[in-house]
Amino acid sequence: MTKEKDAWINLLSDEQRFELAKISIQASMPLIDSFANTGIKVIMMLNGGAAIAILAFLGNIIITDYSKWIYGIVWALGGYAIGAACSAIVAFLAYVSQSEYNTAIDKRGDCFRTKAMLIAAIGIILFVTSTVIVGITIRCY
Repeated sequence: MTKEKDAWINLLSDEQRFELAKISIQASMPLIDSFANTGIKVIMMLNGGAAIAILAFLGNIIITDYSKWIYGIVWALGGYAIGAACSAIVAFLAYVSQSEYNTAIDKRGDCFRTKAMLIAAIGIILFVTSTVIVGITIRCY
C-alpha cells in the first residue's frame, strides 16, 4: 500500500503536493487544538482548584495558632498562582504558534510551540512542588 501511495504522490506536481500536504495538516489541526485546549484547562484546574482548597483550609485554621503554618501555605499559594498563570501563558503561546503555522512560518511556529510545552511542564511542576510543600507543612506542624 505504501509503495502505491508513494508512486501516486510522485505523479503529482509540486503545487499539488503542497496542497495535499496543506490539506493533511488542516485535517490534523482540530485534534492538536483539542489536546492543547485540554492541557491548558487541566493546568488551570489543578493549580486553581488547589489554591481554592488551600484558602478554604486556611480559613479553617485561622482560629488556631496559624503562625506556624503560614509560611508553607504562602509559598504553596504562590506556586499555585504562578502555575495558574502558566496556563494563560500557554494559551497565548499556542495562539501565536498557530498563527505562525497559518502564515507558513513553521520554524517560528515550532519555537512558540516548544515554549508553550515548556511553560505547561513548568505549570505542572509548580502544582506538584506546591502540593509537596503543603504536605510537608501540615505534617511537620
